[in-house]
Formats: sequence, structure tokens, C-alpha cells
Amino acid sequence: MGAGTGRVLVGMGAGAALGAVAWQLGVAAPIVTWAAAPIGQIWLNLLLALLLPLASSALILGMLGLDPKALAHAGGRIVALTLLLTGTAVLIGLAAAMIVQPGAGVDISALPGGTVKPTTGSPIDLFVAQVPKNVVAAASGDNLLPVLVFCVLFGVALRSTQSEAAERVRELVQGLFDVSVRAVDLWMALAPVGVGALMFRLTGNGGLASLVPLAWFVATVLGALGVQMLVVYPMVLRVFARRDPLEFFRAVRPAMLVAFSTASSAATLPASIDAAENGLKLPSETARFVLTVGATGNQNGTALFEGLAVLFLAQLYGVDLGPAEQVAVIGVAVLGGIGTAGVPGGALGVIAAVCVTVGVPAEAIGVLLGVDRLLDMCRTTLNVTGDLVIAACTHVEPEG
Repeated sequence: MGAGTGRVLVGMGAGAALGAVAWQLGVAAPIVTWAAAPIGQIWLNLLLALLLPLASSALILGMLGLDPKALAHAGGRIVALTLLLTGTAVLIGLAAAMIVQPGAGVDISALPGGTVKPTTGSPIDLFVAQVPKNVVAAASGDNLLPVLVFCVLFGVALRSTQSEAAERVRELVQGLFDVSVRAVDLWMALAPVGVGALMFRLTGNGGLASLVPLAWFVATVLGALGVQMLVVYPMVLRVFARRDPLEFFRAVRPAMLVAFSTASSAATLPASIDAAENGLKLPSETARFVLTVGATGNQNGTALFEGLAVLFLAQLYGVDLGPAEQVAVIGVAVLGGIGTAGVPGGALGVIAAVCVTVGVPAEAIGVLLGVDRLLDMCRTTLNVTGDLVIAACTHVEPEG
């Protein structure tokens, strides 16, 4: 666990403990009103502002990184396994959230953005509304999901446009992504203060009992990730790769450790390629192709987390999701598993966008920030392991 994670956990613990003490002494209300709430909200607002350019540029780059010709050359096996593993992960996450109900029965008055924007219209209207007629108006109105849909379409079009001007646009998008990642990193340096203030607000309004749903959420996420890692992956390895799961996990353990420590699929790519070539004894063309694509296009842990987190926040804010909203969550979680940035915290922008669509305020992600880094480390480990599972199940013939 990195030093940054430790500082966030210290800030979270200190804020929660001080808020609980102030609640017990009956002095929490003015501290929350004049200090904790504004400090936490300012920090959260700017983080949300930074997540939009990060998520938008990451989705466009994700579309640019998926080469249809290369995928066709490799065959449908990679695509089929990616959809199988990602879809299974999302369904496991949603089932876990529905069974455990970690966010049910909570007073939303202590939560960030405590008012809920209700969804209106028919199920068809919900889907139609995600295709924006004015992307700028959608962004300015905090309607973030249509912006991300536009980014996917823009990325597909940019991928198929070959000109010097289009190349400059690609460089601009890459620059926006790089700057956004750096800006988020800089702002996250203040995470111990921001998260501490948000936790003070939470426990200052309801004591330590306010943290019980969050603890259940963490346990639910870890349990769902464990099912994907220890049940689904071994089954896929035996059926499609005819490999012993224990030998597989021993061979890829170094890459899993790097993934856990960095919380970044992109940063783990060299270790993943080394594990595939030297540990699993895969041909280098298989390792490099599948793992490079998988670093962006096969993020099982991210997809699982996004779907589970949206359902948890909907439960927390008392929003009842109908069939159309649940299908929308599944679809976006699968797409998020393809295009979410392979960097720490990359899933938060997608979660905020889906939250707004289903009637939960974007500020709701503030509830997750105290524990997100630890969960990010765990889901990145699942992401990287899933890439290696697909590599083990696939043999890509060299082109040409």
C-alpha cells in the first residue's frame, strides 16, 4: 500500500473519529456547517471538474487503441472472452449489491449533495436522452453520460480518419489526458484534508454508525472481486486454456503484485508482458498484442466496481432503479470496462456520470473517496489478471 493511500486512510480515520467525538459532545453542527462541509465540498467540486476531461479523453483514447483490423486478424476469441469476462464481472457486482443491499436504509441528510434529481420519462426516453444534440449543453447541465457517449462516437470517427489534421487532434486528446491525470494527481495530494472533511461531515451528523454502510460496501466489493478471481477465472482457464489455475497464479504473481501496488493497468503492462512470456511461456506476439489491448479494453474489476458502486449509491440515496436504469448501468459498466482510464481513480468519472443519469447527485462519489484507493488497488489486480487469463486462452498468429 503506497504512502498516498496511507495518508488518505489517516485523513479518513481522523475525520471520522473527530466527527464522531463532536457528535457525541453535541458540538458537531456548527463545525460541519462552517468548516467540514464547505472544505469537503470545495475539494470534491474541483475533483469532479477534473474527472470530466480525464474520463472524456480516456474514452476517446480507448477507442483509438482498439484496432478492428488487428482484432479481426486475431479472431473472435479475444473479443468473445473479453465480453464474457466483463459481462460476468458486471453481473456478479450487481448481484452482490442486490443481495447484500449495503446502502439501504440510510439518512441522506448527512451525505454529499443530499438532494436527488429524479429521473423522468419512459425507458425509451432514458436511452434516447443519452445521445446528445448539444454536447456543450449536456456538459454544462451536469448531464455527463451523454458527453461520454459523444466521446465514444468521436473516438471511433477519429480512429478512422487518416490525415495530418486528425493526427494533431489525436495529439491534443493525448495531451488533455496527460494534463488531466497530472492535475488529478496534484489535487489528490490534498485528499487527506478533503476526505477527512467529508468523513467529519458524515460522522458529525450521525456518529460512527454512519460508516456501517461504507464498511458493508467495501466487504461487498471485495467479495465480488474474489468470486471473479477465484471462481470465474479458474473455470475459464480450465475450459479454454486447459491450464492448472494454481500454476497460472504462481506464474503471474509478480504482475499481480505490481498491479496491487500501483493501481494502474498501464503501469503494470511491462510486468504483465514479462509474466506472460517468461512465466506462462506464451509467444511474444500473443503477450504483447493481447496485454496491450487488454490494458484498456478488458478491465473486469473496473466494470464490476462501477456497476456495484452505482447500485450502492442509489441505495444510499433512496433511488429505486427500474429495469431500464439497471440495463443502462450494465451497458455503461461494460463500456466503462473498455474505455476507463487505466490509472488510479479512473473509474470515478464514469460512476459520477451514471449516477446523474439514474437520479443520484454526482457529489455522491464523495462517499467512496475514502476507500477508493484501496479498492482501486484490488480491482486493478483483477484487471491485470483478467488480461493474462485471456492471453493464456488465446494464440495470436503473427501478422503477415
